[in-house]
Amino acid sequence: MTIVKWQVEPARAHDLGPAVELLRRCELPTEGVAERFGHYLVVRDDADLVGLAGLEIYDRDALLRSVAVDGEVRGEGVGAQLVAAAEDLARRMDLGAIYLLTTGAHAFFGHLGYQDCARDTAPEAVRESWEYRAGCPSSAVLMRKALR
Repeated sequence: MTIVKWQVEPARAHDLGPAVELLRRCELPTEGVAERFGHYLVVRDDADLVGLAGLEIYDRDALLRSVAVDGEVRGEGVGAQLVAAAEDLARRMDLGAIYLLTTGAHAFFGHLGYQDCARDTAPEAVRESWEYRAGCPSSAVLMRKALR
């Protein structure tokens, strides 16, 4: 079996439209993506954007958002590579931890080393984010991964 190694790279301005389209296809929110697109990463299959992940920076921590993979390439490691690249970016920025909220990918993130934590333990800056306040339902699980 051949394993495809996907190339993760920083998102560029012209990736915003395809990124928003991918998020919509994956039924993920697009609120705030354009304003924070500078910390987004993408994966392409030829010219088509097939994967996306972003970091929202809050003080010394980050909120992992918009991890989306096109259905045509799901199960091929794109999501895991995007998350690993986002973690590397956060480490280069000397951040302490990455938080995320999920309603349907708990097992995926758990496999990548993220641990459940009580919602009220998130740093105040993360709790003030749109994603935390309104973007995810109160039933979403908060997960955390320490970087240091």
